[in-house]
Amino acid sequence: MEFAYDLSGNSTPVLKKYQVAATNTTLGVPYLQWADGGTGIVLGSTTGAANALGVNVDTAGTYVTAQQSDASDTARLTTVIVNPHAVYRALLSGGSTSGTAQTLYTAASGGSDGLTIVMDVSVASPSLDETLLFCLSGTNMGKANKITTASSTTATFIRAWRYDVAANDTFMTCAFTPTQTEALTLTTDLTGINGALAPTGAAYNCIEVLFETRTTSYGFISFGDHCFAGRPT
Repeated sequence: MEFAYDLSGNSTPVLKKYQVAATNTTLGVPYLQWADGGTGIVLGSTTGAANALGVNVDTAGTYVTAQQSDASDTARLTTVIVNPHAVYRALLSGGSTSGTAQTLYTAASGGSDGLTIVMDVSVASPSLDETLLFCLSGTNMGKANKITTASSTTATFIRAWRYDVAANDTFMTCAFTPTQTEALTLTTDLTGINGALAPTGAAYNCIEVLFETRTTSYGFISFGDHCFAGRPT
């Protein structure tokens, strides 16, 4: 994840250094509040971001607890963006590994009213219900529409597509719809969003989506449970 902007209007993130409770060599991953009985701020997980603190911009080094023979400091610090309303740009991936191409959905047929699409693969497992579908090729190319019902291979919409969908039109999706506070699963390196899953995981506020290609599309998200926002769990 990388800092994109702040909903309060700030263009510069607020940075603070904190003691960490784990070794981490990856940038742009979520850290959580120092826990009772803990030794520092902790890394989030693919499905956990309760009491979030922010995203790191440097690495902390190797975590140690024992007194060192050379009397060196045992503290390991990392710098974290702590803005409660920071919005982060996160790569949308088609699996648990960051950078995996998102699933390609190909229309087998489309209704004459622009309200249904029958796909070549299931849209119900994992469920694409309540997610955005983006058209990659065909007369609706560059347009997105929210799936309101996903049953077997049929995606249904309340708002019609501008043009009828034809067989072999292609699409991709993301794991949420903007303006929702949604449960998202991160990639295993914690830097992006696993867009291949139905909404599940940690609470994030979904601000907007930038659809480009299956490997260069992004979700813009903020923490749904930030320790400085007045509503930690």
